[in-house]
Amino acid sequence: EQRPVVELPWVLAVRPDDPLAGRARIDPGDLAAAHLIRPPEQSTSRAHLDRHFTGLGIVRPAGPDAGVADWATAVHLAELGLGHALVPELPGWRGRDRAGGPVLVPVPDLPPLAVGWAVRRWSTLTPLARAFADLVAEHCGR
Repeated sequence: EQRPVVELPWVLAVRPDDPLAGRARIDPGDLAAAHLIRPPEQSTSRAHLDRHFTGLGIVRPAGPDAGVADWATAVHLAELGLGHALVPELPGWRGRDRAGGPVLVPVPDLPPLAVGWAVRRWSTLTPLARAFADLVAEHCGR
């Protein structure tokens, strides 16, 4: 059973000196041409992206994109200039802006990624586990 808690908008993390850093938004054409760092091919978030790329008519060049298992590593690789990281914007990322750090440019044409809890059966969770899940959901604004 899945329970979404929050929807995370997609952003493109780029170096401050990248031409895309000054943009207010990233459009589908920008994604088609970018050297992307994205989630691994077999991940749920990658399937989410691939499905919406197809729907938006985004055709990626032949050859694999770089894939990393966690979003913080993808942002760090973009910060090092190894590509553009297409990642969901995690809570608190905008507040940690620092000189020389990555710029997060919104990608509003991609639907947000719903994240939350997944368990076999909610009814089998302990009361403490359910209370914790409810507290997290309340804290995240749902």
